[in-house]
Amino acid sequence: MEIECLTGILGARATGIDLRKLGADDEGAADLRAAICAHEVLVVPGQDLSPADQTAFSHSLGPYSPVPFVQPVDGHPEVIRVVKEATEPEAFNFGGVWHSDFSFLPAPPAFTILHAIDVPDVGGDTVWASMTAAHDALEGGVRERLGGVTAIHSASASYSPAQQGLHAQLSGMDIRTSEDALETQRHPLLCTHPETGRRSLYFNGTYVRGLEGPGIDGSDGPGGERALLDWLHEWTTHIRFTFRHRWSKGDVVIWDNRSTQHVALDDYRGQRRELTRTTVAGSAPAS
Repeated sequence: MEIECLTGILGARATGIDLRKLGADDEGAADLRAAICAHEVLVVPGQDLSPADQTAFSHSLGPYSPVPFVQPVDGHPEVIRVVKEATEPEAFNFGGVWHSDFSFLPAPPAFTILHAIDVPDVGGDTVWASMTAAHDALEGGVRERLGGVTAIHSASASYSPAQQGLHAQLSGMDIRTSEDALETQRHPLLCTHPETGRRSLYFNGTYVRGLEGPGIDGSDGPGGERALLDWLHEWTTHIRFTFRHRWSKGDVVIWDNRSTQHVALDDYRGQRRELTRTTVAGSAPAS
């Protein structure tokens, strides 16, 4: 396996590897996991994975992380399809807002694996932002203040029953919203990566619905909770912290949800886009 960095912040390409041949006890799987943690996003081009192959590869990185609200592929309970048909130009683009996968869970997934099956000739890129780099660029005083903040995560903005009509626009996906989306989960805003020991901002504007901590008054004023949420979103998604990937058929991209957030761009009107996704279990974020 050869690793080539794709930006000076995050993202790398791995070549010379066939993901179908990796087992959990293989040295190659350990090397791949280390590369994902180090580079935060890893692109492995030229793969041909069936749903069963993708499931087996996911297990080489760790156990399955449950996927709420989205129904899996028939016969493959750990795989979901991310698909938008060419005939659905006005439909919601799944993953089309900045987020870290299922950060509202008590133990969000460590890794997400996305395999490109059918991609537009142009458009439909995915962009990732490094929360490690965003943390490291904070001024000392700001970092000290944020160290005492707890983020309140919820799926309410995405998967509450009020959103069912939005998701129903995608004929190739079965997304079932529920009142469970209104539940909240608290995680530290500043976290330590359990494998690298590096610090990061565990934040995304979609699932973080509130903040608690010293000096946060819950108001909409300049020093209030809303202003800090808006500032955190603008800071963490700044272009200097990002990597953008243009998909090719057969690409597999694996990323670390513990230190990134991402967004899928909706700029492929009239073209079809299909990817298959699996997730690998993580642990509760820790400060």
